[in-house]
Amino acid sequence: MRKWWTTAVAVIFMAVVCQLSGKSSIELPALNGSGVTPLAYFTPLLVSSAVLYCLNRRADHIERTAAVAVAVIDAAFVAFVFALCLTAGFVTGFDTARNVILLTCIGILIAQVGNSASGIATSMMLLIAGVVAGRGPAGSHAWWAVVLYPSSSVPAWSLTAVLLAAAGIRSVKSSGKP
Repeated sequence: MRKWWTTAVAVIFMAVVCQLSGKSSIELPALNGSGVTPLAYFTPLLVSSAVLYCLNRRADHIERTAAVAVAVIDAAFVAFVFALCLTAGFVTGFDTARNVILLTCIGILIAQVGNSASGIATSMMLLIAGVVAGRGPAGSHAWWAVVLYPSSSVPAWSLTAVLLAAAGIRSVKSSGKP
């Protein structure tokens, strides 16, 4: 069955890595030369991958006999993970928490069309593309590189809210499928 405890471990691990790494950076190629990227930019992948892993674990023969619809339980756990991430935002920074929600919602939407591996891969590619190609000179970023927006960015939070609503509505509509 699902192992939702892995998501709590991933959130804790994300917070610990962000706290221990501090301002540690890794060098990555960039379109405008070589760029230095904070290690914390990659930690949202830990949580989004764990959530998509849990959502992918199906035991249809057990779920058909469940007293409560499994989609309801899944939605409650995903909401709990997002709330836990926002709480961890006090330690990791709210841009990291926003990126967890953003990348997870994109992964959920892609996974409903394909599978969880394609959702995880798309989230990872979006993050890497933003970090590698979205950086401009003197710390600026491209308009489309939402993962690089600061935590106070209203457009980034608005896009995240729209994707969260879309992923939720799409999940509810597809949960009735056998």
